[in-house]
Amino acid sequence: MFYFAPRLDPKQGALMNTRHRTLLAFLFSFLSLALAAPAQAGQTLRIATLVPKNSSWGKVFRTWQKAVKAKTQGEIELDVFYNGVSGMEDNMVGKMKSGQLDGALLSSAGLSNIYRDIMVLQLPGMIRDWPTLDKVRKAMDADLRQGFGAAGFTLLAWSDVGLVREFSRGFEARRPGDVKGKRPLVWRSDPITPVLYATIGSVVPIPLSPAEVLPALRTGNVDYLLAPALAAEQLQWTPYLDYMSSHVTAVAIGGTVLRSDKLERMPADLRETFASLNEKMAKMQASRVRSDDEASYQRLSKSSKVVSLTPAELAAWQAVMKEAVRRLSQGTFPADKIEKVKKLAGA
Repeated sequence: MFYFAPRLDPKQGALMNTRHRTLLAFLFSFLSLALAAPAQAGQTLRIATLVPKNSSWGKVFRTWQKAVKAKTQGEIELDVFYNGVSGMEDNMVGKMKSGQLDGALLSSAGLSNIYRDIMVLQLPGMIRDWPTLDKVRKAMDADLRQGFGAAGFTLLAWSDVGLVREFSRGFEARRPGDVKGKRPLVWRSDPITPVLYATIGSVVPIPLSPAEVLPALRTGNVDYLLAPALAAEQLQWTPYLDYMSSHVTAVAIGGTVLRSDKLERMPADLRETFASLNEKMAKMQASRVRSDDEASYQRLSKSSKVVSLTPAELAAWQAVMKEAVRRLSQGTFPADKIEKVKKLAGA
């Protein structure tokens, strides 16, 4: 490569040298000011969720939001979109993958859009109380987190939703056959519950998103569902339901995920602080939600008709759930993971 330089007379050369010196002085001053200027504020993470801002989950999230900003001195801030304003959970996952969102608080069904095997913790009849969940989740934590990592996400914190019970309108679901011909709810992205109803037979479930449940209950398009007492109460479903079971079929969980590249870009000290706050959030959330779920159950026990199954009725449900799990192990989920959950849960 070469450069062409035009010939100049001495006066023109002197003038050009003066201009060059002036330009260089200006550039030097500009660069000095730029280097001395303070660094721009840290990153703002865009987090989406379906939960209402004033719900039990939303209150914990707001505390986490304030703590992150305070403990990182504003270097990390959370911009949280509540009430599903960013769309349903499958939309949230799509927006995270495209970079429109950085993270989300998701239910287990939402998490399964990232890593399907998370749903082995939601198999019916396997985990039915908090101590068992804690035991199984702790033992499988590293393996499940690795699954999210392989998909480009980091599981920041586990989330608890509540003990799943049966709710119905106009009838008692004492035996599996009582659900035949009814209109049970299933989540659109749930791979488990449709198999449970197929095992019962003569059941045509109604696939809905969370935002569609309340209108469906009002019109009578749904008359049976599985949900924690806390969720049914805070989402205002209970006025349209007559019966609630005393027994538990599963423990509903969720989690907060973040794109791994966002976490990796944080300076090491901020990443450590952020991780510590996530751990505290998970403990706070577990304590609050478990307490609130029990309180909701106690309140609903006074306003709903509680269905307590006989040993024979309970055995009939357990047989159906056991068969559903067997079917799910034949291709939906890895059989070895299901066996591990069974062994840990003593099911």
